[in-house]
Amino acid sequence: MRCARRHQSRQHLARTALSVALTVLLIATTAAAAAVAAAASSSASSSTSVPPTEQGDATDTMQNLSTHILDTTRGKPAPEVPVTLYVRAASQSWTKVSTGITDGDGRFRSFFADGQPGLAAGVYKLHFDVGPYFRGRSVESLYPFIEIVFTVADPTQHYHIPLLLNPFGYSTYRGS
Repeated sequence: MRCARRHQSRQHLARTALSVALTVLLIATTAAAAAVAAAASSSASSSTSVPPTEQGDATDTMQNLSTHILDTTRGKPAPEVPVTLYVRAASQSWTKVSTGITDGDGRFRSFFADGQPGLAAGVYKLHFDVGPYFRGRSVESLYPFIEIVFTVADPTQHYHIPLLLNPFGYSTYRGS
């Protein structure tokens, strides 16, 4: 009986260590990719000879919010997850702004329609409907949905709100 408990305990510790290691690796990879993208964007935007199609279309410039879901258990992006953006009104109630679904890379960027202004100063939340994602993979999960509330202090900046997800935990941070 003691051997079985020790074996189970070792398996649990190994799974926990693996999950932590994957999370750290994903954060480091995301940070490195963001640094490369920022450097590329900086050099592209400083060059006047680059055509607009290579810098992104005009609607990209209005998008000051993006998200990315990484399934840390699988070590892969989480595609086809519905994401809804809400803004908090003065009455403290939430108003839906837009809804979308993460792409094959687990990303969603199109929170605002053409010509619609992006985020203004205020309090927002992203609602991730992760229940169907886990059920579709026959994975038991503690969370039917996850909500991340964040403050926009400077609407001229881009806000990237990633979600590091697993069936029994999640984490977030302000990305770039």
